[in-house]
Order: sequence, then structure tokens, then C-alpha cells
Amino acid sequence: MIVMKFGGTSLAGPGPVRKVQAIVRRFAARRPVVVVSALAGVTDELLAAARGAAAGRPHEVRRRLARLVARHAALVEGLGLPRPLDASLARALAAEFDELDGVLQGVLLLREPGRRSLDLVASFGERLSARIVAAHLAAAGLGARYADAREFVATDDTHGAAHIEVAATRRRARARLAPLMRGGGLPVVTGFIGRGPDGATTTLGRSGSDYTAAILAEALGARELWIWKEVDGVCTADPGLVAGARVVPRLSYEEATEMSHFGAEVIHPKTMQPARRAGIGIRIKNTFRPEAPGTVIAARPQGRRGPLMVSSLDGMALVTIEGAGLFGQPGMVLRLLSPVAAAGTNIYMISMSSSEYNISFAIHEDEVARTRRALDRDFRARGWLGDQVARVTVERGMAAVAVVGAGMKGQRGIAGRIFSALGARGVNVVAIAQGSSEYNITIVVRGRDMRAAVRAIHQRLAGARRVARR
Repeated sequence: MIVMKFGGTSLAGPGPVRKVQAIVRRFAARRPVVVVSALAGVTDELLAAARGAAAGRPHEVRRRLARLVARHAALVEGLGLPRPLDASLARALAAEFDELDGVLQGVLLLREPGRRSLDLVASFGERLSARIVAAHLAAAGLGARYADAREFVATDDTHGAAHIEVAATRRRARARLAPLMRGGGLPVVTGFIGRGPDGATTTLGRSGSDYTAAILAEALGARELWIWKEVDGVCTADPGLVAGARVVPRLSYEEATEMSHFGAEVIHPKTMQPARRAGIGIRIKNTFRPEAPGTVIAARPQGRRGPLMVSSLDGMALVTIEGAGLFGQPGMVLRLLSPVAAAGTNIYMISMSSSEYNISFAIHEDEVARTRRALDRDFRARGWLGDQVARVTVERGMAAVAVVGAGMKGQRGIAGRIFSALGARGVNVVAIAQGSSEYNITIVVRGRDMRAAVRAIHQRLAGARRVARR
């Protein structure tokens, strides 16, 4: 048994959906479970409608809702489903849109743009796409059945980026999906969404459908997880930034995690966790070029001769805490960063001076305000400001650039080559951090220098040429 996940671009119109059907049919003997995202752009449209409702703009809400109805109707019409299935699907979609309209009217009435409401509104993207894909696969004789992940994906109540309750999800998924599969059914599951302890709809964060697929692969004992995208696999750099980027044939879970953490959008960072626990291989494949070999993610890396990859993330800010009182204090780093964690801020890298006079960490720019408030509140409560902590500064407009690869382990001079490449392009390094695994060196540069930095590093480390020679 395998789990296949299809992203929004793979469902962008009748042609792509037919390609999905052909792929599923080709591998039907392997008893696939299909997980789908919303159609490309639909989640953004849904959230925009919710924000319009919260702002009291009913005309905008009606316009966006009508656009969503028309888009899904056009997809159904383009697929040309047989009449009984078409009628049944039309009733199911109408019921979904009626519910969505009711939710948006409630937001309009209450002017309540909370995360709970946003999660419920966002859930309709996957609910609509999964119904359409299930109907299309059923019309092709594949025994497809719609499966709402909220029936078995159990989460906490962290709306917007919920954490999956693994044991409960495993138990419920087996109880719900295993009998369906034993009867010859092919589940088409809504990615991205789950249900919290109070019964409310939750979402797993953007690109969370990858994580849904991985959790189901673990729960159901799948042999592999195949993630179908619009790209041939994981590349040595973003092809949009580096023309010479090449597909990497094999990565370890650790390498893939590092790449996704620092901006590689091919796979969600959390996807590797359940796959690694269960020893499940992940394949990144191209829906539009299924014959391409793609990238395999497994326990072992390609080895010392494997490529070095460059990943990048812009829209970052560098927060620096300075003070003579930081020196020689056991547990000081933990105490400094605890309020950051309590604020729900994700830290991408940490850099500390050898004198222990300052510590810097990189975060998203949109998390600066609440992070700064949390630090100020905590430092004042402890009486640290002006004594142990001299000041907190924030530098916006930054970018994180990470060099990733098992191939750097034990190699001499990697950092020197990176800095030499950046110096030759006139790129100034603001901060640097290296993981103890030697799989990652991360630098922070000005956002305006990110493109030049990625290109310079990629060219100097010759990642693309190493892949091409294999």
C-alpha cells in the first residue's frame, strides 16, 4: 500500500485532474490512498473572503464566494462526469457552499476574524477538491470514496498550525480507512485539516497536506509516500534563482528537513517526522512528467559524494539581545528565549558571540512585534533591562541562506569557500550558525543580497555539476 498526495497545482483544471486519474490508475494495484490539497489559490481566496467578512464588506464576500462557486463548477463541467455521479456531486458541493456561506455570514455579523473561524473557512478548499477528485476517480471505475480527515485526524486546539495527536489519529485512521480499503475502496482524503479536542475544525498550517499524507502513511503501514508536485524533485537550489540548479536523486530525512526549514517549498518540514519514525521512503514526483525519476527521501543520504544544496528564506528579521550580564550565566540562553517560545515565535537560527555578550536569532518579520513585546515584558518583570540586558535591537529586511548536505561532513574548507564566494560578489554576512551534525551552515544576509548570495554559493560549491555527473 502507498499514499499519494497531490498538491493544488496538480488539480488546477480538468487536464491536470485527468493526469491525476491516469497516475492513480497506473498504480492502482499498489492500493493507493489519495490525499489532496485545495485547488491552487483557493485557500488564499477563502481567507480573503473571511477577512472581508470580518471587515464588514458583504459585497466583497459575495463576489469572492461567487468566484469560488464558478471555478469549482467549471472544473466539474470540464471533467464531464456521468449523470448520476454528476448529480450526486452537485448536491454535495452545493451543501458545502451553503455551509461556507453560513459561516461567512456569521463572521459578517459578529465581525469576528479569529483563528477558529479562519480555520473553518480555510477547510472548505480541501473539502471541495476531495469531493471532485473522488467523483472523477469513481467515474473511472477506481472505487474512490470521499474521506473527510476531520473524522480521524485528531489535533490539539492550536488554530492555524495545529499539532497532530499521533496515537489517536493512528487509531481512528485505521478504524475508518482500513475497512474501506479491504472492501476495494480507494480513499480520497482531505489534506491540511483535522479536528481539535472540542470538535472544532483545525488546520495544520500551509502545505500541511504533506503532513497529513505522512501521518496516514505511518498509521496505515504504507510502504512509501509519493508527493506529486509540479516540479521534478528537490533541486540543488531554487530553479527560479539559479538557472543551473539540478534535481537531487536522493536525500536523507535530515537533509530534506533542513532544506524545507529554510525555504524549499517542495515538502513540508513536518512530513519527515512520521516517515522517519516508520522508515517510510518519500518520493517527490512531477504530476506533469510522471516518467521523471524524481527525488527519493530515505534514512541514508547519498553519501560524501552527494551534492551540497542551497536553500533560502526571505522576509526575515534578526533580533539581537546584548548585555554584559549575559556572560557566564548558566542557562541564560534558555531564559532569554523562553518568552520567545511562549509567544509562539519560530526561531530559524541562533548565533552567539564567543564573548557571550550578545545572542542573535532569526525570525519572520511578521512575528517581530509580538516577539519584541514578549521580550520586553519578560525582561521588565525580571528586572533585567539596563542591568543584565543592555538593549534589544531588530534588523528587518534580512534573508537566511542555508547550505545543506551530508556531503559537507568532514570536508575541510567549506565555510571558507562560502565566505570567499560571498566576498567576491560583495555580499556582507550579518550572522552565521552551523549545526553540530555538519549538515548545515546558515548565514543571514540583507534581503537585497539573497539572490546574489544563493547564486554565488551554488556556483562555488558546484552542487549542480556533482548531480549531473552521477
